[in-house]
Amino acid sequence: MSNIKSITLLFFTGFVVRLIPELLAFPRPIGFDTIYYAAVMKEGVVWPHWSSFFTSSWLFHAVSVSLYRVFGGDPFALLKVLASLLFGLNVAGVFWFARKMLGLSVRLGLFAGLFFAFQLASLRISWDLLRNTLGMGLLLFTLPFVKRLDSKFGFAGFVLLSLLTIFAHEYAAVTLVAVVLGLVFWHLIKGRLEANDKRLLLGFSPALAVFLAGVYLRIFPVRYVVESNVINAGDTVSPRPFGLFFLVDYFGVRSAVDYYASYLDLAFSVFVLFCLLYLPYLFLVWKGFFRHGVLSIWTGLLLVGAFGCLVVPFCALEYWHRWMFMLVYPFTFYAVNGLKGVVGGFNGGGFGFSFRFVDGKVKGMLLLTVFLGGVYLATPVLMSTVNVGIFALNPVNRVFSFAPTVPYEDVDGVVEAMEWLNQNMGGDSCVVLQHAFLWWGKLYLGDGHVIVHFENDVGSALDSVFEHGFSRAYFVWWNQPIGWYGVTVPEGFVRLRDFGRISVYEFVG
Repeated sequence: MSNIKSITLLFFTGFVVRLIPELLAFPRPIGFDTIYYAAVMKEGVVWPHWSSFFTSSWLFHAVSVSLYRVFGGDPFALLKVLASLLFGLNVAGVFWFARKMLGLSVRLGLFAGLFFAFQLASLRISWDLLRNTLGMGLLLFTLPFVKRLDSKFGFAGFVLLSLLTIFAHEYAAVTLVAVVLGLVFWHLIKGRLEANDKRLLLGFSPALAVFLAGVYLRIFPVRYVVESNVINAGDTVSPRPFGLFFLVDYFGVRSAVDYYASYLDLAFSVFVLFCLLYLPYLFLVWKGFFRHGVLSIWTGLLLVGAFGCLVVPFCALEYWHRWMFMLVYPFTFYAVNGLKGVVGGFNGGGFGFSFRFVDGKVKGMLLLTVFLGGVYLATPVLMSTVNVGIFALNPVNRVFSFAPTVPYEDVDGVVEAMEWLNQNMGGDSCVVLQHAFLWWGKLYLGDGHVIVHFENDVGSALDSVFEHGFSRAYFVWWNQPIGWYGVTVPEGFVRLRDFGRISVYEFVG
């Protein structure tokens, strides 16, 4: 099978696989950040300030906002299609990287793409981390051009794709910078600096300039004011060691995702997530490990991001779980390489697979890995029926995004509550919204209605209400405890209107 046919097949496979949970949840969205993307599409703002061209991951917003302006309609429906397309891009990119960078056979490349498509970690990234998914998809197609810089087409392709990768997402950008500079530095200290390394630096210089400008503007930001109907209570604590935006003190951070009572709590979370994601086929990763410049640097960076919090928890890269999820990319290549020694007739160029000589344990590894991915795909059904699934596993349930900030059964209630507030709030009133409800408010409330936003401390939000002199204040929350987010209805609020399990409260205290 040719490369073009293989890429087309894998792209379509990835699209269909990722579309399954979207159809199961239809018409409701899936994933925590999906509401944020929908709200950005509604606002239609890609760059609120010139500096955000360098400091924000704006490429996906540029695409989604443009498409929404052309087609209109339900933003969630468009996001369902875009998320599936991006996953297809990643699955096809895995094949392209395997063939063009690693030199694997068509058969191995096909299996790498298929294996990637059904893994828990890859599906998690695609669930609602759409900018991250776009960035990694572009990265998979960018890196192989490192070997093709001697042609005008290869050089131009690398320049263009490297810029798009920088604009797509920070993690993909950091990976690209680490790989390019790491390769050149390694060749330099080994005394093997070649003409291709000079071409690599030249071709990467535009993307590197944009990257460095973004780092500078994050450390020394340009102060600007964007008109908004949101008042932030400022209760979120994210200590930044040395004032660097990409570092965090995991003993001091307090968010819905990252909150650790002790070092043991942090270590247990890291250990459990790693075992859940990769233990089923870790033997194949170990067996198939091989030295490769690009892959080694990539894997090393991800391991530092994922496990650095255990070495220096007071000064580690932010979102250790994001880095751990992205280990699925190099681990897929190592695992597929490990299969060569246990699967008969696996090195040819055809499409057929022969598992006659596969050890039973290896079959079990593959089946367990695919099974976990299948369970994750079935989340919309499982959460709405038996309420059993990966989303119920402590402590990793915090880092898996399942429902759109609220259980599927409450989505309609949240929408109805926001629409009711949109019709009944006056100019002298505001609504207090916890972070899980913020983007629902941005999506369904008019710009003239003020939102007081908080994450953990509702008291700080009430202080903001009083400081700004609002005569009426509303609050949206559940009317029965469900155990999400650790927030309770504050004193002084009474139930005003019910929408299923969701209620609108009014302050009377």
